[in-house]
Amino acid sequence: MKKPISGIRKRKEGTALLVALFVLMILTVIIGSFAFEVKLESMLVSYKRKKFRAEMMARSGLEYGRALLDAHKQAKELEIEDMDEDKDGFMKAALYIQRGLPAPSTIEFPDGGKFTVTVEPADTGRNINLLTRDQWLDIFEMANVPSSDWDAMIDCLEDWIDENDFHGLNGAESDDPFYEEAGYPVKNGPLDSVEELLLVKNWSPAILYGRPATDGEEDEIIGIADKLTVWGDGKVNLNAATADILLSYSEYEDWELESVFEARKGEDGEADTLDDGIKSLGEVGADGNKFKLQSTFVKVTSVGEIFGNQYQIECIVALKAKDSTVVYWNEGPVKKNANTR
Repeated sequence: MKKPISGIRKRKEGTALLVALFVLMILTVIIGSFAFEVKLESMLVSYKRKKFRAEMMARSGLEYGRALLDAHKQAKELEIEDMDEDKDGFMKAALYIQRGLPAPSTIEFPDGGKFTVTVEPADTGRNINLLTRDQWLDIFEMANVPSSDWDAMIDCLEDWIDENDFHGLNGAESDDPFYEEAGYPVKNGPLDSVEELLLVKNWSPAILYGRPATDGEEDEIIGIADKLTVWGDGKVNLNAATADILLSYSEYEDWELESVFEARKGEDGEADTLDDGIKSLGEVGADGNKFKLQSTFVKVTSVGEIFGNQYQIECIVALKAKDSTVVYWNEGPVKKNANTR
C-alpha cells in the first residue's frame, strides 16, 4: 500500500528543516570563530602597537639622555643665574651630571605617553674586580654574612679571577667537583657583571640579594649586590653613593654620614636645588684614594610608558674627552609587578 503524498512531503520538509538548522549551526560556529580570531588579532595588533610606541618613547628618552651628556660640560661653564629660564630642567640635569649627581628627567606628551630617563654615575658601588681581602671583610661584616663563609668566598672568587690554576687554601679551580657538575670552568678573568658572582662557588643569591632571618636559626643577611659594581677605577663617587655603600667602609659610622648628605645639599641646605653637590672632598674630609666626585662611567636608564605599557633601555657609557662610548646595553619590555634595578 502506497504512503500518502502529504506524509512523504512532511518528512522531506522536516529533513530539510533539520539540514537547514545544522547548516545554520555550522555557519554560526564559523562566524563566531572568525569574529573571535578578528578580535584576537585586533588585540594583538593593539598590544604590539602600544609596545612599539612605548619602545619609541624609551628610545626618545635615550636620545634625551645623550643630549644631557653632550651638554654637561657646557653646564659647568654657566652661572646659576643663567639657568632662570631653564623651565624644563634640562640644564639643571646637565649640571647635576657634571657634578656627579643622579639626574632624573620626565617628559610627558599630549597623547598620554611619557619617558623617564635617569643619568647617574655607574661607579657608585665597590668595584668587585679591585677589592682587597680586607675590603671584602668590611663588606661582609656590614651585610651580616656569616663569618664562617668569608675565607671560602674570597678564595673561590680569587681563583675565579686569577689566570693561574693554583688553588687557594679554601678556593676552587676548574677541576673542582662544583664546576665539573655545573658544566663550566672558572673564568680566569675579571667579572663583567655583579650577577656573575652567582657562578662562583660558595656565592649564593642570599649573599647578593639578602635573606630574612629564619626561625631564629639563621640571621638576616643584607644583600650586597646594590653596593657593588664592575665599572670605574675603584673609587666611589661621594655625590651619589648610598648610605649602605658608605657604611661598607670601616671608617664610616651612621653619625658621620650626616655631614656627607648635608654637604650634598649645597650652601642653601636644601635638596634638589641648583647648588646641590659636594664641590671638594675636603668639605667632608674624605680620602681621595677611596672617593671622588665625578665619574668616568655613567648609567643611562630610559623607561618609555604609554597606556600601561613600559619599555626600558639601560646602557653604560664611558665618558671620554671627545666621543663617549657605550660599553653595555640591555633593553626589553618592563613586566608588570617586576622589580627593576
